[in-house]
Amino acid sequence: MDENNHSNSINYLKVTIPVSAHDTRVRKYLLKHYRTVVRSKENLHRAFARHEITVNGRPVEETRMLKQGDVVEVKYDKSIEEANTLKAVPIRICYEDDHLAVVWKPSGQNFVIFEKAIHFNTALKDLEGNRQKVWCINDIQKAASGLIIVAKTEAVRDLLMEQYKNDQIRIKMRILCHGFVSTADTSKLFSPETNKRDEESESIIPDQVLKSIDIVSQTPSNNAHHISRLDLQLCTPLSSTQLRKLFYFHSDYPIIGNSTFTKPLKANRDKGLCAALIAVSFTHPILHTQVSIQEDEPAKFGVMCDREARFHQNKLDREADEIKKSGLLAVDLEERKQGQLLAYMLGQKEFKGLMFKITRDCLIPRTSSETLVEAALTASKSINSDNIHVIDVGTGCGNLLISILDQIPCATGVGVDISEAALNVAKENARKLLSNQPQERAAWRMQDMSTLNDKEAYDILVCNPPYLDFDKTSKSKEQMIALEQEPAEALFASDHGYEWYHVLAKVAPIIVKKDGYVILECGKGMMEKVLAIWSDWEQAAVYKDVQGWNRCLVLKNA
Repeated sequence: MDENNHSNSINYLKVTIPVSAHDTRVRKYLLKHYRTVVRSKENLHRAFARHEITVNGRPVEETRMLKQGDVVEVKYDKSIEEANTLKAVPIRICYEDDHLAVVWKPSGQNFVIFEKAIHFNTALKDLEGNRQKVWCINDIQKAASGLIIVAKTEAVRDLLMEQYKNDQIRIKMRILCHGFVSTADTSKLFSPETNKRDEESESIIPDQVLKSIDIVSQTPSNNAHHISRLDLQLCTPLSSTQLRKLFYFHSDYPIIGNSTFTKPLKANRDKGLCAALIAVSFTHPILHTQVSIQEDEPAKFGVMCDREARFHQNKLDREADEIKKSGLLAVDLEERKQGQLLAYMLGQKEFKGLMFKITRDCLIPRTSSETLVEAALTASKSINSDNIHVIDVGTGCGNLLISILDQIPCATGVGVDISEAALNVAKENARKLLSNQPQERAAWRMQDMSTLNDKEAYDILVCNPPYLDFDKTSKSKEQMIALEQEPAEALFASDHGYEWYHVLAKVAPIIVKKDGYVILECGKGMMEKVLAIWSDWEQAAVYKDVQGWNRCLVLKNA
């Protein structure tokens, strides 16, 4: 006999043990055959403790051995498990009287579950000490945190809802947003026209969403230029979506977050939303007194701003060190304020312990590209030759090839680029940095990579190809200022950034020796597809950059 009935709160099971389950422990039997009833190991354990499981009419231990013909009954109370789950939801009460309360909802907490959890909070009880039904007047989306007004009776609920709908409850939200907000004048801060980022977005009237803005602080940031901490006096009823759309579509200052209509902060792994409802003020509907609650912002706001300020200061310190090494006593601060890249202003950049001359004809060497030099040095140790021949495709200022030759004394190489101006810089760097026969060890050639045909001439091909997809590149003002200063042909590629990986995959089998290596730099998140393009080659190694991203791919012509 097998009876399995699912009601709203009770899962009921009655089963007679067959011969196949003879000498099986009751716990193991239920988990194997009736997981939909008992749900989980933890729930089953608690059900045994509550004596909801019996054998032949008597409560048993989990380890009881079953016999053929035993009758097992389960009366599993789902409402108890739900209540235990809801009781575990953190609820901090900021204000309470006999009629209402104000509580704090943490970020990441689903609002529907949070509202249910309030019913099970032991602090919210009526005068007789009984748990009571409550109603939330305002809500906050899951990713945000803040104050929730809670009514304890239907009458109070109706009175508070009337205030809320008529914009008689004052609420203040603290947000962090991208950029330096220089004015609190909403008429200047928000564009009346829909931002071109979304031509179909409806036009939002700022006065219908917020009443005023206070600028609390401005924090310099490497990733967002600045982070602005703002206090918003909002209209009620509050529409979180409209608020986020207002900043996202109608200003240059999107709220920091990973929700829709927000913009994440590059170095921040937090998946929440930098918005918190930190203050409420209203007239008590029964006592007719003023209720005003003010809470501190979430700790993560301060942590984020402090971290960004520290990273920014570290960058300034590094740049000061670069300026000192350059011998230039003064740098045009106005140009720096306008986003001019320091390396171009100094005319030099350190790479792998060597100081390279650079001009605007060359891509600025990146620390992440040093992994290619390390990979070439490792690969060279497995090459049985007294003269390792290297080709650097898209050499720019020659930093990759020259650094590799500096690390591998027996190596010679060729630097290839389509820019004559860049090759002239590379030649000058070679004369300065390769003191050991620079002309014999390094040759420079103006040539497009698609025309390479030196048959089996090279032991190692190294390349940092253009791989940025212009359509997917963030169009922030700061980033565009930076990108526009470097040669576009060294940055951007078609086919979503994969154009030159395809071109190299066609010429490499011709010019790289058997058992030779191809060493490629890959953009963030691109390596899997690059591997697919080079599927005929053996994957020899993957190197991570200093930030932990897979940056360098080593392939062998096996």
